[in-house]
Amino acid sequence: MNQPLGLGKSSAHGERAFAKRLGVLSSRTDLSGDRLLDIGCGDGAYSVRLAPSFRHVDAIDIQADRLALFEERTAGTALADQITIREMSADKLDYPDDTFDVVTAIEVLEHVTELDQALAEICRVLKPGGRFAFTTPNRWFPFETHGFHFRGRRYPPARAPFLTWIRPLHRRLARARTFTAGELRQRLTRAGLATRSVDYIMPPFDLSPVGRRIRPVTDLAERTPLRIFGMALVVTAEKQ
Repeated sequence: MNQPLGLGKSSAHGERAFAKRLGVLSSRTDLSGDRLLDIGCGDGAYSVRLAPSFRHVDAIDIQADRLALFEERTAGTALADQITIREMSADKLDYPDDTFDVVTAIEVLEHVTELDQALAEICRVLKPGGRFAFTTPNRWFPFETHGFHFRGRRYPPARAPFLTWIRPLHRRLARARTFTAGELRQRLTRAGLATRSVDYIMPPFDLSPVGRRIRPVTDLAERTPLRIFGMALVVTAEKQ
């Protein structure tokens, strides 16, 4: 039986998911420096890939079980000294002003309850001229990549195509936000961050045999006006 297309859960779908996101971000901004803050680090999948370009990495999340996996992953390695792992919320960052060269948040902002407060905190802890690099779901992608809940049951994305386009219904059924580029620019501006680039990426289709067959078409679409229907927005911003 064919596997599903695998539209969501980027960190669980193979190396291509990491490469696509980090590849676009690194082409738009400098992902190197003295200190990095990786918000919503989970089990460290992105943190460990970014670490070689920084003197020190602070990695935070609110899920203790994921952080425990991250600590297991780095125990006894050089990364244990280079990466500080802490349980912390994005809207209450326990760091001084002007601390970080770069802040990243890969597929995280859609889950943050106090999003405007979190963006203000990110701006506060960035050094002047510091960069914020993140990815997050695109509202114009036809599927809710996190699935949705109805009458106490969770359903996969394919069961409700175009749910993301019906905003009031999406708010009722989905557990994560989606964004347009315009909305993100407005929120970043309010927080004191200047948007430098906005790109779109299609699903990586790492594991699905069906997805791999259509991947050349979706990759081509990223270079056409159809890119606005991509799965994720890839955004860079700078502290003014």
